[in-house]
Amino acid sequence: MLHSLALSAERRWSRLRHGLKRRAGLLGTPIILPYLGFGTAKSLWVRGRVVEDEGVVSALHSDSLLTNLRLTFRRYESDEIAGAELAFEGAGRSGTATTDREGFFDFTVEAPDIPAGGAWTHVDLTLTDVPGYDWRPLGASVPVRLVPPEARFGIISDIDDTIVETGATNLFRHWRTVVANSAESRTAFPGVTHLYRALTRGEAGPETNPIFYVSSSPWNLFDLFERFMRLHAIPVGPMLLRDFGIDETKWFTGSHDTHKLAMIERVMDAYPHLPFLLIGDSGQRDAAIYAEANRRHPGRVLAVHIRDVTPEGHSPAVTEALAALRSAGVPVTIGASLEAAATLSAEQGLISADAARAVAEAVGKRRAGIRETPLGESRNR
Repeated sequence: MLHSLALSAERRWSRLRHGLKRRAGLLGTPIILPYLGFGTAKSLWVRGRVVEDEGVVSALHSDSLLTNLRLTFRRYESDEIAGAELAFEGAGRSGTATTDREGFFDFTVEAPDIPAGGAWTHVDLTLTDVPGYDWRPLGASVPVRLVPPEARFGIISDIDDTIVETGATNLFRHWRTVVANSAESRTAFPGVTHLYRALTRGEAGPETNPIFYVSSSPWNLFDLFERFMRLHAIPVGPMLLRDFGIDETKWFTGSHDTHKLAMIERVMDAYPHLPFLLIGDSGQRDAAIYAEANRRHPGRVLAVHIRDVTPEGHSPAVTEALAALRSAGVPVTIGASLEAAATLSAEQGLISADAARAVAEAVGKRRAGIRETPLGESRNR
């Protein structure tokens, strides 16, 4: 009952606030936020959002606490635009889409002959109507990940405390990371760049094997995650995040397990010919989710790699899940870094021995107090 009341109050407040802004002439400029989609030989999945531009996505890095607090508030208190209409063109198809109550558009382009061989294609969008707003014609392009025929496997990875240090198990450290409204303020775990680049490389080039990021973080952080990956030269891939709010499926109140497992299922079902590596951390329930994914897709999980982010020792649930994976014949690694994951990947023939050594060297440098900058240079701490 309390949840229903809160949800009703949130919706009423949103309508009231929008009405007041409209009457006061304070509505912002609509912008399109395209996310990264993925596709098969027959269809392309496209997702994005239309919101008011509050200068958050384009904001420069700042060390000012007040500036970061202000921008972070705006990031999470986004002014989404419902009922916006868009036209799309891609894969020889065209059509229209309309944003939902939260400003999201989500559609599938069905096409019989999507060109094979490339890692990416695009679906072009044009904003055609935004009821109640003064707006100008606006276009955007949604990158859509394809899987080349040469791909041997795929990678499904978590984000927080798997590739980026967020301190999710430490409230103070996590809050400092959340408040910082920039990709530059976030730190990559050592060796991630080397390992992920080695895993995605194959016969067709550096993006042969596709990587997907499945996280319970909100869509509000998409642009930060994408910029973070590009800054650290971590392979970019489609991200399957969650909406921010108090609905049952959203970031505040939705189930972490339900969301992650559903998104992993979506990816694995899209590419039934591919086996997958699953990479996560011990701070939440990644191990249990991956064990369930393996149970539902026997024989398709090449290995599970868990970064141990709980110094006091991981929970019995993690131990149980890893034991279930091992009993099913799935190789498993768990450690404070991904060094063991790199070693096992080399043994499985998924990466080269040189790449595994590069991961070990990066981990060793971090232990020695040497950190890599976003551009890959080194500096003393």
